[in-house]
Amino acid sequence: MIRRILAPLDPSLYGKSVIDYACFLASGHRTEVTGVVVLDIPEITKSVGPIAPGGMYWAKRFEAAKINDAKEHVEEMLSEFKQLCSEKNIRHVEAEVQGSPSEQVLFEGTFYDLIVMGLRTHFHFETDSRYGDSLEKIIQHSITPILAVPKKFKPIEKVLIAFDGSFPAARAMKRFAHLASGFNFEVNILMAGSDEETAQYYLNYAEKYLRSYNVKNIIKTYTEMDLRRALEEKYADWADLIVTGLHSKHSIKEIIVGSHAKYLIREGNKPLFIGQ
Repeated sequence: MIRRILAPLDPSLYGKSVIDYACFLASGHRTEVTGVVVLDIPEITKSVGPIAPGGMYWAKRFEAAKINDAKEHVEEMLSEFKQLCSEKNIRHVEAEVQGSPSEQVLFEGTFYDLIVMGLRTHFHFETDSRYGDSLEKIIQHSITPILAVPKKFKPIEKVLIAFDGSFPAARAMKRFAHLASGFNFEVNILMAGSDEETAQYYLNYAEKYLRSYNVKNIIKTYTEMDLRRALEEKYADWADLIVTGLHSKHSIKEIIVGSHAKYLIREGNKPLFIGQ
């Protein structure tokens, strides 16, 4: 059961999609969504740049103007969040915090059951027009499951669980079961590998676990293909949501999630449930 959903907002299309997915999931659990915008004041100050001799007065005015402009964007985002949640009859709370976006989302998310955020993030909207790397930073350290969403919302009906029998994959499946209990999803548990007998053994246990959470419509699929290749060539298009585990936290430059999950994040066209 999901009780609290955190929705970090930004002014991009991904930010709008975050609201739609958060409200969709909240409706199934009759739960509350907190929409939060992080205002990075130190980053704004830093963006003013070196101050020439005698330029302190104008630098301070420029900094104040940028902060005021950013606050106007914050108010617009929170107002849109409030309006959309009200239209969908979703209980909601609006919040503004200050600091590093990834650090603040990690801290806030500790006290929630699910974080819904974009596969691309624009949290530094006040200083940088490019998408940032906040998702990867948050994935690396979060203890809370993350639903990373594309820029276009689609209701979730079909769910693919990329399962390999590992502890991270099992943990992701278990976290997903709490989410699925409020819905009637069609779930396909996909396991890849060369040993079909072992795969069927794990698939049967996975099915039993999901059924204990009242997940009824379950398909079990075995493939000899590499899991990433199977997703890319055959199975990903079927799903409205893909569930995967976190396989390593050693280095952001090495491997944060399984290679198939890295591929899905890079493609950016499917919501990805990352169980922590």
